[in-house]
Amino acid sequence: MNTGKILSGIAMAVLSTACAAAGVAGTCVPSFSEIDVRDGLEVRTRCAVSAPALARVTERLNGAVKRDGLSAAQRVALARAANVMLHAVYAQTDHGETANDTAFVNFEPILEGLASQIRTHSDFGATAEASTWSARYENLLRRLSITHSADPNELQLSEAARRLDLDNALALLMRLIAQAPDTAQLAATRNYEAASIDLLRFMPWNALPYLSKAYALQPDDTDIAGAFADTLLVQHEPERAEPVYRALLNQYRMLARQKPASWQPSIARTFGKLGGLYVMRQQQKEAEAAWLHALEIYWALARVDPSAYGPAVADTLDSLATLYRDTQRLQEAADAWREALALDRALARQDPATYRPAVAATLNDLGILYSATQQTQDAQRAYFEALGIERALVHDNPAAWRPALARTLNNLGNLYSASGRLPEAEHAYREALDIRQNLARENPALYQPDLARTLGNLGVLYRLEQQPAKALQAYQQALQIVHSLSRDAPAAYQPDEARILNNMGVLYSRTGRPREAEDAWRRALDLYRKLAHDDPLTWRQDEARTLRNLAALLSHTQRSAEGDELKHEADELMDSTRTQ
Repeated sequence: MNTGKILSGIAMAVLSTACAAAGVAGTCVPSFSEIDVRDGLEVRTRCAVSAPALARVTERLNGAVKRDGLSAAQRVALARAANVMLHAVYAQTDHGETANDTAFVNFEPILEGLASQIRTHSDFGATAEASTWSARYENLLRRLSITHSADPNELQLSEAARRLDLDNALALLMRLIAQAPDTAQLAATRNYEAASIDLLRFMPWNALPYLSKAYALQPDDTDIAGAFADTLLVQHEPERAEPVYRALLNQYRMLARQKPASWQPSIARTFGKLGGLYVMRQQQKEAEAAWLHALEIYWALARVDPSAYGPAVADTLDSLATLYRDTQRLQEAADAWREALALDRALARQDPATYRPAVAATLNDLGILYSATQQTQDAQRAYFEALGIERALVHDNPAAWRPALARTLNNLGNLYSASGRLPEAEHAYREALDIRQNLARENPALYQPDLARTLGNLGVLYRLEQQPAKALQAYQQALQIVHSLSRDAPAAYQPDEARILNNMGVLYSRTGRPREAEDAWRRALDLYRKLAHDDPLTWRQDEARTLRNLAALLSHTQRSAEGDELKHEADELMDSTRTQ
């Protein structure tokens, strides 16, 4: 189960609750289709807003979607997030057509900001962020409902925020801040409100200075401290965020002595944030300790209210499992993911639409782990079950779920290839390839890396099947993609480029093309040397393996002295790896 999966489920649960609440209140909220996104976002429910406002917003929003080059899956994510946020907005309006139109038109630039975040951050959880946005918006309106003076700027502020006229609301706040409020508490409040507006506009970099001022003035305000620490983390400043989280944790613990039921969830959430912070700083032991503290609290809460806290337990287990996998504690990773899977299944029985995707994702993670530990039958069962779920999801909404289906098919192909079931591997790879080729045509920047991986896997497969022409074609296509990608992001794609070149060297060597083999291995070696220089523990063995391949080739082409020298260098690299 990957990061953000359960949070996405929580956000969808929030949406379901909001829909139900709107139904009880007899109101109708405009919403976007989460399926028909081929030509952009389409309004599914045309109510509460006039036709001209609907046309204006969708035209501008789809212009932004096209400019940002959002894939179909990203458009679905944007539509889902927009629907969560719309329910929060329309719960606060007076339901008059003019007010509704104004709020809907003002909502469009906010969605443009969200679309930009989805495009630029591959791991951005849009529905989770929408849930956070909704809570932040409601909290801002609650704070603004408390008037501190008869200043006309203040009287206009709450109404501007309610209309989502955030530019005007921020301008009004700037006037109030410039008047030098009487107390530190009021100054902190004004700065926090200004930060909240920028966060609602998806501009955390603008919010940070306001939050820093607010926290300096009122460090004991848990809303301010939490928003400050979270924004620091979003802006990749974990060193500054840690002491704020630690102080916040101490406050929550003191509050929990009097009201444990009210404050234990906040303690658990803060431990969860600290776990993510420590992973960012590569402090694995500290991350594990933080997540174990969070897990203990969430388990206790879930025993009393499983529907509310079961997702948080599963999410924390997923974080721990990922940490254990990345630190080679594979048995512990498997145990954590199996526990998460049991929770996912229980949640899916109550709410299949929301949690079946989480079941499939956790099964996929387990399949990869079982495959890595040679538990072939268990891996196959996990992949088969995941495929069954994902095929059903693709049937209902292909735009949203084709990438997940292709990933599982590619992983199944890897399993079959490693266990010598080559025809079955080719069948899985070919199906994954068809999906990824279509996805890459729709959005090259997003899906070309996945396409290159499947092509590289097919190259290995064809070499094993003794189809060198097909293997070479697949390798060359993969290499062309990753070489282009590595020019802009060398740290991300040079490892893929080096691996493909090494595999091409093997192919050339075994098909009697020593010159091409030497060229491929030397290019791979240059890349591995650079990678090993920056991260020797990760890449030194690959550098040594390529050195040995090249040494063996040279020895067979009457260049034994040079070959011996390279072999000696490879042996020294391996010895240094073993002694560390």
